[in-house]
Amino acid sequence: MFEKRRHIHIGAEGWADNVEDAQVDVVVTFPDSTKWISNFYTIKCIESIRKDYLQNGHCLNGAYWCGSSPVVIVDNISRERIEQVVDELIENAGFQYVFEYFGAVREEDISRSEYPENFFDEESKIDSSYVSYYASQLVQMLEQSSEKVRQTIMKDIFRVSQ
Repeated sequence: MFEKRRHIHIGAEGWADNVEDAQVDVVVTFPDSTKWISNFYTIKCIESIRKDYLQNGHCLNGAYWCGSSPVVIVDNISRERIEQVVDELIENAGFQYVFEYFGAVREEDISRSEYPENFFDEESKIDSSYVSYYASQLVQMLEQSSEKVRQTIMKDIFRVSQ
C-alpha cells in the first residue's frame, strides 16, 4: 500500500489569489519513485465555473461541468489543507480512488522538484496489486480491440513476437 512518507507538488502553488476559489493539480511522489496525480477544486471554484458557463452558454448553460479526472473537492487549496487530505486518504486507504498513476520519476523530475535528500528507496517497488489492477484493465481493453491492435501491443509493449 501507500506509505506515509510522500512528497507533494502543488501545481501553480502560491499563484492563486484566493485559496477558496481556485483549482490546482497535485502530484504525490512516493519513495518507490511512483507519481500519482489528482485535480483539487474548491467548492467556490466550481460555483464560479458554473456562473461563467451560465453567462457564456457553455455546457448547456451551466447544466453540467466536466472536470479533469480524478477530482478532489476541498474547501481551500492551501498546502496545509492539501497535505491533510493526502495524509488522510493514505491513512484510510482511499488514496488510490482519487489519485491516478502518473508514471515513474524521471531524471528531469528530480532536478525540477525539491525532493528531500535520500527520499527515494531503490529497493522499494510499486505495489503489485496496482500493477495487477491496471494490467487487468488492459486485458479487458485488448479483448475488445482488433487483432491488429492486440498484435501491436504484444510486440511494442510486451516485446512478444508472433
